[in-house]
Order: sequence, then structure tokens, then C-alpha cells
Amino acid sequence: MSASHAPVLDAITFQLLDALEKYDRDFARMVDTWLDMDLYGDVSDQVEAIRTYCGTLPELSVQWAELLIAHAELVHMLWRLRFEDSAHGRERLHAMRERHSNCIALLGARCRRLLGRGARDQKSG
Repeated sequence: MSASHAPVLDAITFQLLDALEKYDRDFARMVDTWLDMDLYGDVSDQVEAIRTYCGTLPELSVQWAELLIAHAELVHMLWRLRFEDSAHGRERLHAMRERHSNCIALLGARCRRLLGRGARDQKSG
């Protein structure tokens, strides 16, 4: 990355962090109020925004892929539980929610490391 691109990439990273925070909050609300189709649509739009931000930051591709998989698995589980509410299903849902939250946290932590690295590079440059 050239020094001239650093401010733009930092701005994208900050926008991604904001999007992740909103997504985390809204996704939790969506799980708790399943099935609110308006909220489901909002969360789906947020996933698309996160994908767009991550697409400009290839260093985040692994964390983004993990989040996308966790998101898809959790939404699939929610649909399934709508038709088969069982104790085992609720236990799996809880484990999937923890994994999903962890993926959000890991992507956010990676973003903060990128921001820290950019600040260090600017000081040394």
C-alpha cells in the first residue's frame, strides 16, 4: 500500500468497524425476535455492506469468509428451528451464536490491528 492510499483505507476500515457494530447489535435483535422480515432485510443489507468494505481490504478475507459462513449457518439454523423447536436445536443455536459473535470480534480485532499498523507505518515513513 502506498502512503497516499493509507487515509482512504483507514476510512474504509473505520466504516467497516461501524458496520460491524451495527450488524452485531441488529443480528442479535433479529435472532431474539425471529422472524421479523424487515429486520432480516436490514441485516442482509448490512452483510452486503460488510462484504463491500472487506472486498477493498484483502487482509481481511479469512475473517470475512469465517463471518459469512457463521452468518449463513446461523440463519439456516433459525429457519430450521422455526419448524422443529427442540432442546438439542436450542443448544446448537446457542453454540452457533457464540461462534458468530466470535467471528465478529475477530474481524473487528483484525481491523483495529490494520489501523494500528497504518499509524505505525506513517510515523516511520
